[in-house]
Amino acid sequence: MSLIPDESDKIESLRALIKDNNNIVAMLGVGMEIECGLKNLFSSEECYRIEEEYGLSPEELFSAAFYTTKKQKFYNFYKKEILDREASPGPGYFAVKKLQEMGKLSACIVHNISGLADEAGIFNIIDIRGNIRVNECPKCYRGYSLKYMKESKGIPLCRECQVPIRPRVLLRGEMMRNDLMTMAADAVRDASMVLILGTKMNDPLVSSFLQYYEGEHVALITLHKHFSDDLAEICIHGKVDEILPQVI
Repeated sequence: MSLIPDESDKIESLRALIKDNNNIVAMLGVGMEIECGLKNLFSSEECYRIEEEYGLSPEELFSAAFYTTKKQKFYNFYKKEILDREASPGPGYFAVKKLQEMGKLSACIVHNISGLADEAGIFNIIDIRGNIRVNECPKCYRGYSLKYMKESKGIPLCRECQVPIRPRVLLRGEMMRNDLMTMAADAVRDASMVLILGTKMNDPLVSSFLQYYEGEHVALITLHKHFSDDLAEICIHGKVDEILPQVI
């Protein structure tokens, strides 16, 4: 990838910053999923397509109320639009893993439910909105794999209890888990550097955690320019998959 001089300078500055910091918290946004080939179901284009196909918006279909009252229709949507999406972790995820292997990554706060960070082998993940790879029976708490969820016919049922298995993802209308929010806030508070990837500085989750940060080093890699970019010490515009591997 050809970089303009200013971008090259920023990459060198980010490389030096990472070299000097050994307690880095990474925040992974939806942009990283999109780079891996997943579509943002809540984008205007996808919202239109989904409403045309299902007669309801993604917000309605992917809600706690819809899951509770119309499980069959929920799973029709969930399996096709979320579980059956094919994607593998891209170079950006493996660059984050390399940070971990270098002993520099203290936590990885993930804003998405795809589980790609987990698949890439990253540890110390805080899945703020859950993970499609985590599913359990609400009665006996037995866990079930993503493969089981995909291959089950209709509503996935617990083998023992014969009750619907609950995907441990945050549905619309549900409160975020306090323990996960506390873990993320504590990790950011204690960090020497925060690395924000594939999202915006003014994303509600990013800003809610950054309020706890007591340091000075916030770096952002994001594809699209935004007025909030100036809140970062270093901002590089481009794909995380292309830029982060150059830095690490």
